[in-house]
Amino acid sequence: MHPTKTWELWCWNDECPDYGKTGEGNIVFKEVYGNNQNSLFKCSSCGHCFSETRGTPFFELKTPKEEVIRTLAMFPEKGSIRGVARASGHTKDTIQRWIRVASKHCKEVTEYFFRDLNLNIIQVDEIWSYIKKRKKYYRG
Repeated sequence: MHPTKTWELWCWNDECPDYGKTGEGNIVFKEVYGNNQNSLFKCSSCGHCFSETRGTPFFELKTPKEEVIRTLAMFPEKGSIRGVARASGHTKDTIQRWIRVASKHCKEVTEYFFRDLNLNIIQVDEIWSYIKKRKKYYRG
């Protein structure tokens, strides 16, 4: 099943006149492919095709994204790659690869969630106080 919100997608071909533009009406569903049944989209302006997972940590992964999310979410509890590997049944190398891929997206995710917050100095100070308390708690 493909998402109906194609107006939120954009062409990834940097030579396309509609590169990076959303809401142009040029992105159309093409087909479903792969073991994870990902949607493939096509830009009607340039003919370039791209996966629904392009630009995400799930691009080109063979494991279902729900499994990757569930496994990476174990880190706060397990505290180590080996602990997560034992609990999830995935190899240490696989988990390390998922971490590398996900870490490349941390900056974008952080910028997305923390832009235009318009915090005052007291709110910023409260956030840093919370962070410092958490650091102290985890160090022992």
